[in-house]
Amino acid sequence: MPVISKDINQQSQWLPLRGTHRESATMQLRHSENSKQTEQSAINSKAVRAVRASAHCHHARAQQTRSARGFTLVEVAIVLVIIGLILGGVFKGQALIDSARVRSLSTEVAGIRTAWFSFQERYRSIPGDFSNAGTQIDSAAVPGDGNGRLDDSQERAGVWQQLSLAGFISGSYDGAQSAIGSATDLECSPTTCPKNPFNGFYKISYSAQAADSSNPAHEIYTGDQIPVGILSQLDISLDDGKANTGRFRVHRAYSDACTRNGEWDVTSANANCAGVLRE
Repeated sequence: MPVISKDINQQSQWLPLRGTHRESATMQLRHSENSKQTEQSAINSKAVRAVRASAHCHHARAQQTRSARGFTLVEVAIVLVIIGLILGGVFKGQALIDSARVRSLSTEVAGIRTAWFSFQERYRSIPGDFSNAGTQIDSAAVPGDGNGRLDDSQERAGVWQQLSLAGFISGSYDGAQSAIGSATDLECSPTTCPKNPFNGFYKISYSAQAADSSNPAHEIYTGDQIPVGILSQLDISLDDGKANTGRFRVHRAYSDACTRNGEWDVTSANANCAGVLRE
């Protein structure tokens, strides 16, 4: 019995050591598994980076290849279509602007003609030439000599003053003969003559400034600073479209610069032309 007790005691002394070995083995196993997972994660990360690097290189090569080969016919066609649409819009917009300018100029010329004839119906005299303007229109009105023609600077300046004081045109004009210029030129001032849409001055004179005209008549000058293309369209709307014939013609001082062979020289794109409407 004492021997058995000794063996039991010896076995019991080894039990803790066996448990310690088990725990150590378990820890070593776990450490090994963690190391394998870490290694696997590193391998996966490297693989991902490698795939991304490969994709980036492929994309860069594709871009280099695209740059090297240039645009395709489809791409060039698309660009040309876009450019065509843009230019079409610009030209269409310019055409609309020019059309509006022609209408504005035509409306003003028509308004001047209406005022010119309406004044004569009311007062039985030509505006500017009306000798009783100071008593029948306004005391500030500069009278004319009543000879039926606007043949001096006082009457050429007075035409706008008499028309405005009589209420046939808008605006206020001073009738200053010092600002009206000569019977043939287009000079004036904004206080004496109305301005056209292009900042030139309307004038009326008894003269023969329409191209190829020889007999004097009362003429409405459109003023200068008007593009030749606008005057060409105005001529079509008012008359025969010819620069040297009909009631509406080029002002003879601008004939060389704005016409060619009797036609409005639209291709010159001259932006400083003038026309004359004969009455």
